[in-house]
Amino acid sequence: MIKFQTSIRIACPVERVFSYVADPRNLPTWNSAVRSVREATSDGDPGEGSTYVMERDLPTGRATNGLEVVTRRRPDEFTIRTTSGPTPFVYRFSFSPQKGATIVQLDAEVNLGGASLLLSPVLQHAVRHGVDDNLATLKAHLETRRPAARQVAATPNA
Repeated sequence: MIKFQTSIRIACPVERVFSYVADPRNLPTWNSAVRSVREATSDGDPGEGSTYVMERDLPTGRATNGLEVVTRRRPDEFTIRTTSGPTPFVYRFSFSPQKGATIVQLDAEVNLGGASLLLSPVLQHAVRHGVDDNLATLKAHLETRRPAARQVAATPNA
């Protein structure tokens, strides 16, 4: 099993970051391996116990995972885990406000199987690098995504 911790600062309010990350249907926009996430039992609410089907592109090919929301405590904590499929993982996200921005910390546990234990340091580096790249994509996405602008009625010049 590979375990590591990483974090990133996102220049957005904690509620906005939490809402986006804590909805598994948003994973394809910021996780390079995820192709799609569809609801299995969530009925539109990504609350604790909700389940999803996640399609990923892995180095070994296309993979399908069951995904479950384990913890969803607004706006502090969000945990997901795979329930089926290859490369079981648990991702625990915590969110901390910091002067109008948000620190996102991720505690990750990834199980790549028995043979991978021999290559653990190399694989750990590769997995962490991939996760850090995904968090950088999340940061770029949220920091450049603007809320819908309010329309201002035009006033004729008098």
